[in-house]
Amino acid sequence: MSSRTDPAELQLQHRALYSVDDASQLLFHCREGALWITLDNDERDFVIEAGEEFSTPEHRRALVYALQPSRFYVEPAARSIETPPARLARNSRNSTMETFSRFHPMPFRKAAR
Repeated sequence: MSSRTDPAELQLQHRALYSVDDASQLLFHCREGALWITLDNDERDFVIEAGEEFSTPEHRRALVYALQPSRFYVEPAARSIETPPARLARNSRNSTMETFSRFHPMPFRKAAR
């Protein structure tokens, strides 16, 4: 698992994890592949695919998991007072279940031990 908040283009191998301590000022732009993004203490999960982006005003840690080999860009998010609470530039064209069905399941049992 890696963590940084400087503007950067990053690559993750399948099942690799990237962590950001405070995602509130960042924009995640997926260039290739598919990413699963989850925020600490948030019931929602977000899946973004190539050409989609994600940002949030929430001061929470974000975990980015590569559902397949992926390339994405992390940069400071431009904020204004009118910015909605959580922003996905576009929701995935596919439903979440359709998106997840294309990938191998994660071994959650091992993670809970």
